[in-house]
Amino acid sequence: MQTYLWHTIHPDKHSPGTIHQVLAYGNLDSLTTIKRELGVEKLKNVFLHQPQKVYTASAFHFITKFILHIQQPVDETRYLKTTPRHIG
Repeated sequence: MQTYLWHTIHPDKHSPGTIHQVLAYGNLDSLTTIKRELGVEKLKNVFLHQPQKVYTASAFHFITKFILHIQQPVDETRYLKTTPRHIG
């Protein structure tokens, strides 16, 4: 019988997927840790240039305003999991 793992104990912290998962679902301790280990500029770069639709509206606004301190407008339709995807 073959088994499959859908998670890992040691995720790649530099992976855009891992970064977005921590930003969207992490607690304050994990947010502080990833900010310290990767730096705010790296997090901002991944957040702005490799968006993923994993955020609730409240998480999106918390991350942009209080964690990453992004001043410019950000198209939330590229981040909110409740908005339709544009394919093509």
